[in-house]
Amino acid sequence: MAMKFIRVASVGEIPSRRGKLVQVDGEDIALFKVSDRVYALNNVCAHQHFSALHEGTLTGLCVSCPMHGWSYSLETGIAATGEGRVKTYPVKVEGGLVFLGRERDSKTP
Repeated sequence: MAMKFIRVASVGEIPSRRGKLVQVDGEDIALFKVSDRVYALNNVCAHQHFSALHEGTLTGLCVSCPMHGWSYSLETGIAATGEGRVKTYPVKVEGGLVFLGRERDSKTP
């Protein structure tokens, strides 16, 4: 499968060490900026499928769900506390713009 990068935000729109919610193809994605790097996770917590990771608290490179406190690595999506994992997405930053990588069928333009 080929990777397609879609513009989702500008770097300036993402608060430092806080989340920003964007939608891509009907899916909620949480963007986080830590130092000069941007991370993207599926916004839905693996615990009770609460869709608010973008409102979570950052500690280092982990975000804690505001509902019950389960936390996930921004790099891998693996739970640091609790269980499970949330999907992560590749991110590119070019010219101050944030692009999210999505897999696509090679037949799709």
